[in-house]
Amino acid sequence: MLFWCHEPGHKVFTNTKIRPGNLLTLLPLFIYFLLPIAGHAADWSLNPGIEAMSEYNDNILFSHKNKIDDFIARIKPRLQILGKTEKTLFSLDSIVAGEKYLDNGRLDTVNTYNNLLYRHNWNPKFLTSLKANFIKDETLEEELEAAGRPGVRNKRYRYGFDASGQYNLSDTFSVTLGGGPQFSNYPEGPYSDLRSWQVYLDPAFALDPINTVGLFINYNYADYKDSSTVKTVSSSLYYRRELSETAYFVLGGGYRYTWTRYKSWYLNYYFNPNTGQIIAVPAGEKRTSGDGGFIFNFELDNSWTDRFSTVATAGREHYNSVEARSTDLTYARVTFRYRLTETVSTNLRLSYDTTDETGPWSVDHNNIRFEPFLKWRISPNLSLKLGGSYRYDREDTKHSNYDIQRYRGWLSISYRYPRLFSNH
Repeated sequence: MLFWCHEPGHKVFTNTKIRPGNLLTLLPLFIYFLLPIAGHAADWSLNPGIEAMSEYNDNILFSHKNKIDDFIARIKPRLQILGKTEKTLFSLDSIVAGEKYLDNGRLDTVNTYNNLLYRHNWNPKFLTSLKANFIKDETLEEELEAAGRPGVRNKRYRYGFDASGQYNLSDTFSVTLGGGPQFSNYPEGPYSDLRSWQVYLDPAFALDPINTVGLFINYNYADYKDSSTVKTVSSSLYYRRELSETAYFVLGGGYRYTWTRYKSWYLNYYFNPNTGQIIAVPAGEKRTSGDGGFIFNFELDNSWTDRFSTVATAGREHYNSVEARSTDLTYARVTFRYRLTETVSTNLRLSYDTTDETGPWSVDHNNIRFEPFLKWRISPNLSLKLGGSYRYDREDTKHSNYDIQRYRGWLSISYRYPRLFSNH
């Protein structure tokens, strides 16, 4: 699965094995070479923040048996570095998230999310963008958010980059070409390490200042260590309409084809004449299968009134799961926001995800989430949130079905410092 994937309908400029420890070592050097490019005349700023949260979770591991409930304390310091010139934007956003469990100390963890963006306009026609990330997280929660698929809670390191260039051939026609690698390492198992590469091409034609049509072509190669290899080619036509400076609408549809190469295991039986016993020897052979299907995507981000706004997405796409399986993901997600007063607002998030797998060990999921919360902006930099959520999952296998439910409730307070440092 890719995390810096360029999506059809989005403008690019808005959007030897490397070990995680080595990547962190190289990050300061990477930044060092970027700073001179931005120029001494750049507007630099430093924006720190922090969030503290208390939560109750009645099914932490999201399991249909042996449920574990607990109170959780979270602390999330954050730091954002911004640098801007007329032609260049540099952004580094880093979050450290520590979790402490009251009764289950073995689940205590510290995660980190680090995202870097470097964008440069070389001239009115040519723009380049570089995105890089380093993330240490837990597979359970991240997979639930991405595809509604529960699994084993496990430590994971993810890192990679995406480089792209956009060239405007005319006032109405532009071409974007980009891609890059992503890596996922699991130091403690049970999942297979993943190496994936993506290349995409996005020619777009502007009908007028607010309407754009385009063709998004994408190739993805995913190699799961000692397991399987998944190759996917997809193509999608899309239409995008700018509703305002901050609101837009996207609708696209197309087709994808996937090749999966995997190892199939079986037993060979031999008769030992010396002992008179039959010996079973495991053996394996590599097999290749292919399948295709229609894909689509829909997005709508709009403010209907001064108080009411929605963010809605829906689609069907190919998804590479952490179990090294090729999966069809169909999803619909919407967030409703309503401002009660100048400082108090309500939010409601709804989502439905369904996954379809093929093969003898396939597992299909139907996942529903309902999540309301209330936000109070105490001051321009201080906010309080109170919320809860309900998640339900129906897991269907070849031999059995399971129902999984989870309730959560939380209270959080966050503070974003004003520009702590600025050279302008």
